[in-house]
Amino acid sequence: MIQTIRTALKRPAAAWLAGWFCVLLCGVGLIYYWRVAYSFAAISAGMATALVCGGFSVLYLLVFLTAHFIRQDFALKAAILLFVAGLGFVFANPPLQAPDETMHFLRAYSIASGHFYYDQNEDFPTDVDLLVADFPGNYNFAFPLTEDTSIADAFARYQDHLAEGNTEAENASTPVQQFLPYLPQAAGIALGRLFGANALVCLYLCRITNLLCYALLCYWGIRFAARFRAIFTALCCVPIGLFMAASASSDGLLLGLQWLFIGICLTDRLDTRKAVLLAVSFGILFNAKYNYLALAPLVFLPNCGEISLRKHKLTGKKVLAALFLACAGVAAAAWLLQTAHTTWFSNYEPLAYYDPSVRPADQLRFILSNPLRYLAVFVYSIYLNKGELFSIGVFGWRDMPVPFVSYFAPLVLLLAAAFSAYEAALEPRRTGFLFFLSSALLYGFTYTGMYLTSTPYTFVQITGVQTRYLLAAFFGGMVLAAGLIGKSLQLQYTQRTRLQKTPPEWRMVHIAFVFAVGSAVLLFQSYYIGA
Repeated sequence: MIQTIRTALKRPAAAWLAGWFCVLLCGVGLIYYWRVAYSFAAISAGMATALVCGGFSVLYLLVFLTAHFIRQDFALKAAILLFVAGLGFVFANPPLQAPDETMHFLRAYSIASGHFYYDQNEDFPTDVDLLVADFPGNYNFAFPLTEDTSIADAFARYQDHLAEGNTEAENASTPVQQFLPYLPQAAGIALGRLFGANALVCLYLCRITNLLCYALLCYWGIRFAARFRAIFTALCCVPIGLFMAASASSDGLLLGLQWLFIGICLTDRLDTRKAVLLAVSFGILFNAKYNYLALAPLVFLPNCGEISLRKHKLTGKKVLAALFLACAGVAAAAWLLQTAHTTWFSNYEPLAYYDPSVRPADQLRFILSNPLRYLAVFVYSIYLNKGELFSIGVFGWRDMPVPFVSYFAPLVLLLAAAFSAYEAALEPRRTGFLFFLSSALLYGFTYTGMYLTSTPYTFVQITGVQTRYLLAAFFGGMVLAAGLIGKSLQLQYTQRTRLQKTPPEWRMVHIAFVFAVGSAVLLFQSYYIGA
């Protein structure tokens, strides 16, 4: 009997059916625990179970179809799986609980409403004001968990306020004055408004379109990358990255462009189309956050093909020089356009810093006058935060840590580095040097930027740094780790006599997907059940 069961489970169909059964058990278990912790006022427990199990089944079917029919296109499979995993974060993360999500959502809502100017006194609809009031950011920190202040209670409170026609909520406002990073989100909100959806539904549509944009950019990044695809997919699926991409945040576009940029830099042959995409990506990234200047050294990574420039054809080192200048030119043009847009179409007064004691000019003078002291503060801050490598499971407004994710995410990344050890051993030293330089600069720019804008110079550590700012630096660190493993084992002298049935990057995308889905489940549990 036992042997018969083992034989049956070896069949793919039986294994998938067993997996579906486990998914259904998870749905039933979720509703059971929800019923224990909360109640079902608007819907019966049976209907809720059917809806959840049906939703889980649809996602499971999507994963099955991806695994069964997409056998050759690795980039497409990876993009679909990270989109499915990201959907978990869309719904596990309560409304407006990603960092600064309130101000990002309001800017996207404004653009979706057809407002392409920046009005400091813009009057948002009542349902938007209620959403901001009923789901304040930093929810866990601002409202210690009780029966009347849980996240589930906030949903009920919002629906009651809408039904009552409550108009007493304070007018919402946003200090954000950028346009391009919010277009994907604005598309989702515009779709919701077209069908008369309230602000809460628009927020979830906003998150889904933002995640879709991220998945598409990751698809092209993975497709262009010819090396380190295991590391690439692991970081595209890293929980904190998916958490941000699946929220109303400019990071959905920026993180996607970051991976697209790195993917093009790792291409096996650079052509005109890739060069244009590279320059445009860098221009948008730099205009949004100046610390992305640290990615500039990676421009010298690609193997160059032939690029046509008017009547001239560039090859070799001339391509890299032209590419660097193109990136700088697009960045300057994007900065000028954004500055002009803000100057001509904004009535905002100069924005004050969160800490009134922080004055960037004074901070900079202090650094220049006391470089050794700042260096000590910089090194101590990285040491104290462990380089943010063990903060990958810190969600919410940094108020919802999930320790399991923080502990095991570095192991998943190191596994990806081990999977890439062979190809890293074959890389020239220039690759390691450029990735080291880029990572070091990103740490330097990020920490120094937060010191200038949010840390009084009397502090002995730099505050405000978040893990999401340093994901590209983690990429460089994992490449260096892969090189160290590969060179130490002298894998460059190993001759492969046959190809692996399952390449390392295919194994990695499955592992990263499972870890990301598990992280989303743990985040949901932390917010709604076990917190």
